[in-house]
Amino acid sequence: MIRLEQISKSFGKIQALSKLSVTFPKSRITIIAGADGSGKSTILRIMLGLVKADSGKIFLKEDLIRNDFSKITGISGYMPERFSLYTDLTVEENLNFFADINNVPFQRKERLKNILLEKTGMIKFRNRKAGDLSGGMKQKLSLSTILLSSPEIVILDEPTTGVDPLSRIEFFRIIESLKNEGKTIIISTPYLDEAESGDFIIFLKNGKILKRGDINDLKDNVPFKLIRLIPENNIFDVMNDLKKRGDVHKNFFIKGKYLNFIGDPESSILKGIRGSEVSEEKPGLEDIYMYYERKGIFENSDGSI
Repeated sequence: MIRLEQISKSFGKIQALSKLSVTFPKSRITIIAGADGSGKSTILRIMLGLVKADSGKIFLKEDLIRNDFSKITGISGYMPERFSLYTDLTVEENLNFFADINNVPFQRKERLKNILLEKTGMIKFRNRKAGDLSGGMKQKLSLSTILLSSPEIVILDEPTTGVDPLSRIEFFRIIESLKNEGKTIIISTPYLDEAESGDFIIFLKNGKILKRGDINDLKDNVPFKLIRLIPENNIFDVMNDLKKRGDVHKNFFIKGKYLNFIGDPESSILKGIRGSEVSEEKPGLEDIYMYYERKGIFENSDGSI
C-alpha cells in the first residue's frame, strides 16, 4: 500500500536511514522493531511528510508522492510517541475536540465516539479528566482520537512505552480488531515481545534493515538452533568468562535466568559450561533479532542477504 524506495536521511553527521526500501502491505500489522536510534520514528515521519528525506521515493498505491503528502495524511491516523491529550478536558471532551478539528459531522461523531468508547472499554470513564487516567487508558484515548477520522492507515510510534503489561495486551487486542476491519497498521516498537502480535516485521539497526519478513515464516525458517541453559555458576560470571574467549560470547546472550546460545548444540563451547539444565528451544523474534544483530548481517534493499 505504501512503498519506500532507497530512502536516506541524515541529521548532521548522524546517518538516520541509509538507502532503505520497504513496502507496508495493506490490511496487515507491520512492526518496525529496533533499539532507540535505529531509525524507526524517522521512517514514519518521512512517510507522513513531517521530515524531508535527503533522497529516495515514496509511493502510495503505486502513485509517486512528490510534495503533496496530503494523499497519505488524508487517509492516515498518526499517533506519535508523545501524543498530547488535553489533561484538563474529560475523555469525551477530548474526543469531541479532535472530532471537530477533523471536521467529523455531528451525527457521525456521536456514533463513532460511542463505538470507540465501547471498543476501548472506556465508556465508564467518559467523564474523567484525561490527566487522571492511567498510562494505558491515556494511550487508548489517544488511539481513539485518531480513529475518529476513520483512517485507512493507522501509524503508531512506540504506542506502549511506559504502559503496564496488562494494558499493552489490551491495546494490541484493539489493534488486532482494527486489522480485522481492513485497516493497515504500522507500528514502531523497541519491545520484541509485543511484536509477536504483528503479521510482518522489519528489524532495524543504525538506519539499515537487518531482516524483514512474514513473522510466522521467519520463525519457521530460522538459520540457527537455539540452546537454552541455566549454568550452575552465576550467569553474569559465566558471561564474563566467555568474553575472555575472543568472539565466542557473541553466540550467547542473557534472557532472564537463562543463558541462550545460538549455534550447534554439539558445540565444544557448551561442554565447557557447567549447566544444570540444557534444552533446545524454538526461537522467538527476540532470538532472531539477536542472531542477525550479533552477526552483523544486513539485508540488501531487495531483501536479499
